[in-house]
Amino acid sequence: MTDTRAPSFFTVLRPWLLAVALAPLLACGGDEGNEEAPEIDCAAAPAPKYSEMSAVWAKCTTCHSSTLAEGSRVNAPVGVDFDTYAGAKAEAAIAMHEVYEGAMPPAGLPALTEDEEQQLYRWASCGTPE
Repeated sequence: MTDTRAPSFFTVLRPWLLAVALAPLLACGGDEGNEEAPEIDCAAAPAPKYSEMSAVWAKCTTCHSSTLAEGSRVNAPVGVDFDTYAGAKAEAAIAMHEVYEGAMPPAGLPALTEDEEQQLYRWASCGTPE
């Protein structure tokens, strides 16, 4: 039997609400006084391209890869993946926030170097170039 119920109000608005909530994190240059996102001057240097950040993505895809089975993802949510440009771009603001707050990568997994963190912050803040 097919479910013919209309989607719930929250299901319909969830993508929009997420976009509104994350908009300040995506703003170039960060948000003054916001300790959840690094201050990035997008005019100071060009953002790296996704294709130039292989060292960053190699560490992220230890858990965040669309090719990993759910049990191999070390609690990474299914669908939060960085092995494709589209996937990484969709999660850019959240990834930047999680790294900046020290929540990612989790202890015991390959850590990002300071340079790799800066690459991720600049890429996520300054247009997520492919």
